[in-house]
Amino acid sequence: MSDYSVANLSDDMLDKVKSMESELRRLTADDIVLIAYKNTEISPEGEGQNG
Repeated sequence: MSDYSVANLSDDMLDKVKSMESELRRLTADDIVLIAYKNTEISPEGEGQNG
């Protein structure tokens, strides 16, 4: 089973997520919230995956 933690996003990346939320709200008329997680499972090489 994979382990995930909250992704630490830069201000620029956070702005992009908020922009995507706004676009999805506009397209669907639903209150869409995106949540960013990163996979913290350790790979065989000893480095984290996806982030």
